[in-house]
Amino acid sequence: MHNRNPWAINSPIDTFFFDCDGTLSLIEGINVLATTNGVAEQVHQITARCMGKTGMTPSDYRQRLDYVQPTRKQIEELSECYRQHIAPGAAELIQLLQGLNKKIYIISAGIKLAVVQFAQTLGIPASNVLAVEVYFDEQGNYQGFDEQSNMTQGNGKTIEIASVLKPDERSLLVGDGVSDWEAREIVTRFIGFAGLNPKEWVKNHSDFYIRNASFYPIIPLGLTQNELKKLPSQYYAYYEQGLTEIDNSDVLIKGDDHVYHSSS
Repeated sequence: MHNRNPWAINSPIDTFFFDCDGTLSLIEGINVLATTNGVAEQVHQITARCMGKTGMTPSDYRQRLDYVQPTRKQIEELSECYRQHIAPGAAELIQLLQGLNKKIYIISAGIKLAVVQFAQTLGIPASNVLAVEVYFDEQGNYQGFDEQSNMTQGNGKTIEIASVLKPDERSLLVGDGVSDWEAREIVTRFIGFAGLNPKEWVKNHSDFYIRNASFYPIIPLGLTQNELKKLPSQYYAYYEQGLTEIDNSDVLIKGDDHVYHSSS
């Protein structure tokens, strides 16, 4: 297989990080809960600002949960909602990466209980979920969240990823929000993701940006030619699907002067 693509990865990626809300799953969990509990307008507005412009702060995180007051039962039901709205190609990509013995993390400002249960349906262990603990009383009523969590603060994902990676470990991050984009300098390759709710800031400032809701382009963008040659036939078909989407301009790739460094 001849490599005619200047954006291709030349050295294997060791660890893959995926945002959850709006990326692995095409819903914003807190917005779903807000709609259920009759506070959609207030919460959706905060979410849109944080995801698309300012990034998250502890105050924003607290305010949304104070509005929503989610119960434990609602959080457990949210995990199923995540599963039902999984992005096209996401489950296939994760199976492929697991077959290549890649390390896979979900990194999210979402509620950990829901994200962990969703992750487990994908074969990702709870220990590889970086998300926010939310607390409940014995009746399952909301009692607060981990206010020290990096995920509720600016550059939180950068800090969390740095704490996981070993020296010289090569990594890739896929996400749709400003908090994901902020972490681009700590990973080998960042891929912005539009999903169902594109963020203009992320689109305009990402070297790689998937304009639709498909995970298939991550295969050609995240694997080396040698790895691609080893794929079983069904997975190679997924690679070709991703390549077709790139060729069809479903993925924005900035010019050679911005990316394709020799270390890529």
